[in-house]
Amino acid sequence: MRQFTDTKDRVWEVELNVRQMKRVRDILGIDLVNVIQAGKDGAVATDTLDRVANDPILLVDILWVLCEGQAKAAGVTDDDFGSSLAGDSIADATRAFLDELVDFFPGARRLFLKKAVDLARKYETENLEVLEKALNSPEFEERLKTSLQPPAASRESAESTPAPSP
Repeated sequence: MRQFTDTKDRVWEVELNVRQMKRVRDILGIDLVNVIQAGKDGAVATDTLDRVANDPILLVDILWVLCEGQAKAAGVTDDDFGSSLAGDSIADATRAFLDELVDFFPGARRLFLKKAVDLARKYETENLEVLEKALNSPEFEERLKTSLQPPAASRESAESTPAPSP
């Protein structure tokens, strides 16, 4: 069982088992059992996994189904639950959900899914490093500064146009 904390400092437990997987499928139409599939040709399909990992709205819907019992016991509505997930709490919830999903599966399927999740995290980290480097470059700062300045024609027009008379 994994945990994440929302923006209101409430701790939620994510537990995946057959009953919860069935609830997600019945309520949302998302088949987490087949979240990743390997074809006979060796091709891997991760469409559902990609959607869940990259769509925070879908993730929160799944988390609501998984945490609904806890939420109702705490007097938390679906709207309040969704409103309390943003920024870092979404990242924490995603991590908790994906780790729990990996642990749900037995044997080789678990190893396969773990590898897919680990690779996704690796590429995300690498992409963040590239983005951070680009954001810290003097070239980026100069381009941003230039793009925020009004065009010269607009400045000249505003400066030379007399104010309307009352």
